[in-house]
Amino acid sequence: MSSSPPPDPDRSGAGSNPEPLPEPGRPPRVHGAATPLSDPLVPPDLRGWLDRVIEVVRRSLVPLLTLQVGVAALGAVLTYLADVALPDPTRPGGFGGFAVMLGMLVAFAAGMLVQGASVYVVIRDAAGHQATATEGLRFAAGRASGLIGWGLAAALLTGLGFLLIVPGIYLAIVFGAALAGVLTVERAGISRCLELVHRRFWPTAGRIVPAAAVGAFYSLVVSPYLVSALSEPRSLSAAALQAALGIPMGMVSVGVAVVSYAELRFHERGEVFTATLADEIAR
Repeated sequence: MSSSPPPDPDRSGAGSNPEPLPEPGRPPRVHGAATPLSDPLVPPDLRGWLDRVIEVVRRSLVPLLTLQVGVAALGAVLTYLADVALPDPTRPGGFGGFAVMLGMLVAFAAGMLVQGASVYVVIRDAAGHQATATEGLRFAAGRASGLIGWGLAAALLTGLGFLLIVPGIYLAIVFGAALAGVLTVERAGISRCLELVHRRFWPTAGRIVPAAAVGAFYSLVVSPYLVSALSEPRSLSAAALQAALGIPMGMVSVGVAVVSYAELRFHERGEVFTATLADEIAR
């Protein structure tokens, strides 16, 4: 259920001039509705999108950092144990291969829970209701089955899509922009992501593709170079450094996901603001 923008100029949606609400029984008018100028999560344009992503990290720095450090520490331990269990990567069979697969599933599940917790914290903070990492994790734990199940389905579909390249790129854009919000705020499935992004695919791609390119360059070029230069291969220090270098990108990716989702929701109905998302995620 969406709420109309609050009248207070200091509240979410201030500085905008949205169209009047439709008459009862008629669908809302979205095309031509003015975008908010000062809402903390809904951007008016591409520059506003970037500004809000940065502001998300600044505003929720402590809980986001706490969550990312926790999942990074788990990732470092699992990576090191995988190196111990599978010292020769060219021979993945046997118990070592099984242990590595199990570790990957554990890391994925933890990552989805941290993502859900992060979305909760970011939206609550943006609406003026300061949230802690513990509160975020408690929220995510209550939605663990949906987060992990749908997250795994989205990952598998995207991976299969990349076998044909174009479908994989399409799904990566769709899920990168909408999955985190859909699973946590609306508690819906991945078909809802397709519905949200379909009508604004190209503007959404113009946000997600550059962000993904920067993230890929950092993760595949910068991070491995620093790890190889500052640590011994397949050591605990290498695993810890690799995990630590992933923390900044993890925090930024949360901002990208939440702001992109908020923008999609606003353009779908023209009356969804940060206050609306905060009410929905707390219900």
